[in-house]
Amino acid sequence: MGDYSILSMLQRRMCEAVARRQAFPDDPAALANRLAETRGNLMKCLGTMPDRVSPETRVEAVVELAGTGVIQERILYRTEADVWVPAHIYRPIDAPAEQLPGVLIIQGWDLDKYSMPEFKIALAQSGFVVLFPDNRFSGERRHAGDGQTEQNNLFAVSQLFGLTFMGMNTWDNMRALDILQARGDVDADRLGVVGLCWGGMQTWTLAALDERIKVACPVCGTSTYEALVGQFIAWNAHSCYGTYIRGWADYGDVQDIVACIAPRPLLLQNNVNDTWFPIEGFYRVVQEVGRVYEILGAGDKFDHAVRQTYHDITPEFGERVIDWLGRHMIDGWTESSPTCPTE
Repeated sequence: MGDYSILSMLQRRMCEAVARRQAFPDDPAALANRLAETRGNLMKCLGTMPDRVSPETRVEAVVELAGTGVIQERILYRTEADVWVPAHIYRPIDAPAEQLPGVLIIQGWDLDKYSMPEFKIALAQSGFVVLFPDNRFSGERRHAGDGQTEQNNLFAVSQLFGLTFMGMNTWDNMRALDILQARGDVDADRLGVVGLCWGGMQTWTLAALDERIKVACPVCGTSTYEALVGQFIAWNAHSCYGTYIRGWADYGDVQDIVACIAPRPLLLQNNVNDTWFPIEGFYRVVQEVGRVYEILGAGDKFDHAVRQTYHDITPEFGERVIDWLGRHMIDGWTESSPTCPTE
């Protein structure tokens, strides 16, 4: 007696959910049916989605970033009738005549489109058109100075309308793909996504649902809910609304969502000593998702890496991301192509 928090109750419920979860079937046809069912359940858990609007983009500024060979565009685009997203586009100045692959970058928690300066420039230098928007409740899309308070307050109100935190951002990420597809300098059939931390979670959520994504690269954003609930919240570590998908424990764990990306190329990378995403859960995802790729005959389309480093798209993580994107989206790609600068 004496501990009156709900932690033990949440951990008990998580253990019950883990016990109910079924392993992935070995039969490819049964596995395909399981993944299709998972996508349907995921859409249900993401909550109410708005009506589609036609893509509309406003280019507000175009500047050459000195000494980089990269052009930055500041754009606004619409994802709902009354929702506009500020974003940056990065593209090489000396781009070839043919269309380039497009890459969506999804920021980490409470970051914005000004983050990851070296990585996004290196992506553009390597031959990609890069779209980097502000997430809801961050950057210019933050209404008040205190982002955490605003997230709490506005998300609380959003629940009146059946909206979820991950659902709102997943919708915006899908519309970001519309914007990339509509550009004349982008090959609509070659789209990739990269995300850091919570952006990594958005990366595997988006790629699981939207098959326009041909390559996915979450960084420092993958573990199981089993590990998060069993370890993370017990450490009194920081958490956020975006981490947990409403009702998902009724249908599975993180590996069930990540597996829906198969057989498209997927690179998972995590920080070994990252208390935000427990490494035991990362290894569990790698083990089970790797098996799914093998069952579907796509073992060469899945890779993973861990390093004892810091919570970021580090130069090493970034180099591996660019190489993975290049190998799967650029003909004639070689590892000697431009990569993220070293520390």
